[in-house]
Amino acid sequence: MGFVTLMSSTFGRWARIVVGLVLAIAALTWGPVGAIFFLLGVVLISVGASDTCLLAPLFGRGMNGNESRRS
Repeated sequence: MGFVTLMSSTFGRWARIVVGLVLAIAALTWGPVGAIFFLLGVVLISVGASDTCLLAPLFGRGMNGNESRRS
């Protein structure tokens, strides 16, 4: 369960936000195929900022970061 613990921590949240920003900015230079990566970057920024872990239910935890940290 270390992955979900890492992703629901403060470091994991900031890592998703930073990776999302880098991906979104880089995707702007990649032409039409960059649109997919831009959307992926926006999703990573959104879930990081809202303290949501989309993969947590696969490991039997709640999507909300607070729920994941308590489990």
